[in-house]
Amino acid sequence: MSITFQQMEDPYSDEVFRLTKSGLFPYVNEVFGWDDEFQKQRMRVDYRPEWFHWVYFTGSRIGYVCFKPYDQALHLHLIVLDHDVIGRGLGKKVMAEIHRIAAEEKRDVTLSSFKCNERAVKMYESLNYEIIEEEEHFLLFRKPHNKTL
Repeated sequence: MSITFQQMEDPYSDEVFRLTKSGLFPYVNEVFGWDDEFQKQRMRVDYRPEWFHWVYFTGSRIGYVCFKPYDQALHLHLIVLDHDVIGRGLGKKVMAEIHRIAAEEKRDVTLSSFKCNERAVKMYESLNYEIIEEEEHFLLFRKPHNKTL
């Protein structure tokens, strides 16, 4: 039972946007207010197509990740899973695959999370992420590539 990633053909499609909105709406709306057109534009401007990957578990597509390699780190911009798979431990499996990729490349993993996304914050803490910075609405995390799960 493994997690695999597959490069997306069109990360700016309506399908990807619907999934993004279903996963992020509560947090974005609470902090900034949600605007569909602004969010679509933000995805196009801030995230390159090659950073987006579909996530598969035992052959079924369960969501997507968006990550960018930097010199010393792999930065996870987005992890969005279908609502029907949340709470089954698959987020941790997805993160294990991110960690595997980063370790192969000898990169740390960095990411940020809305403070109000308590489920995600708990998961990152349970995976031994360190909070490296705290902002008004966000926590910034880092996990060194040589630190185990």
